[in-house]
Amino acid sequence: MKPSPEKKFRFYVFGFYLLLFVIWQALFSLRIIPDYLFPSPLQVGWRLWELGNDGMLWPSIKATLVRMAIGFSIAAGIGLVIGMPMGMSRVVNSCLKSLFLGLQTLPSAAWVPISLLIFGLSDSGIYFVVIMSSVAAVAIATSDGILHIPPIYLRAARTLGTPGYAMPFRVILPAALPRVVTGVKLGWTLGWHGAVSAELIKSSIGLGYLLYWGRELNDAAQVLGIMVLTILFGLLLDRFLFGQIEHRIRRRWGLLTSA
Repeated sequence: MKPSPEKKFRFYVFGFYLLLFVIWQALFSLRIIPDYLFPSPLQVGWRLWELGNDGMLWPSIKATLVRMAIGFSIAAGIGLVIGMPMGMSRVVNSCLKSLFLGLQTLPSAAWVPISLLIFGLSDSGIYFVVIMSSVAAVAIATSDGILHIPPIYLRAARTLGTPGYAMPFRVILPAALPRVVTGVKLGWTLGWHGAVSAELIKSSIGLGYLLYWGRELNDAAQVLGIMVLTILFGLLLDRFLFGQIEHRIRRRWGLLTSA
């Protein structure tokens, strides 16, 4: 019995990351870079274990995830509310899309200084950075999704008697969902960057703070370990949260290609 394409895919992905691990260990063994600047995978893993035993790792992970959950929920709501009129009006879209495209060119870290001036050293400033980093992506994706809805969907809804006030949430937003979810994924990624960037300066707990603390201690193992954790959480959230949501929506709308 042949393995399924999905199992083959997982095998290749596992092999790829195993190869990266072997290359990392090989480069460390060659001593091309001093080990205090380029620690081995085992040293990084041991440092994360120490942070966990010291009671610093899990509270920091929890703090960052809670900040992201609150900040991004607000950002997603604002993005949807702004993106829907953008998609339903060419004039509004022309005006606001250029503004949001400009905002997207700003690095997430660029919002940290203004948040310090407005909110000081508080969690409100971190929420602000998350929101400003991600709201544009959600709004643009929502408007693009609405603009690319096949007109026949709207005509069919009107023919079946859908009232005008119900069109946005009964027809327009559901039809735009595949593109909206893609924008939400991008917005989450940008917001995650913003949260960690803000925690580098504005917090005494969080993954960004652990990065800052590792830098202050010249602890490359801690810095690399937190970087690996940040990447890992991004991959896990994409695979088990946004990936599952996107898969179900695409299956619901018949957008999945057969293997």
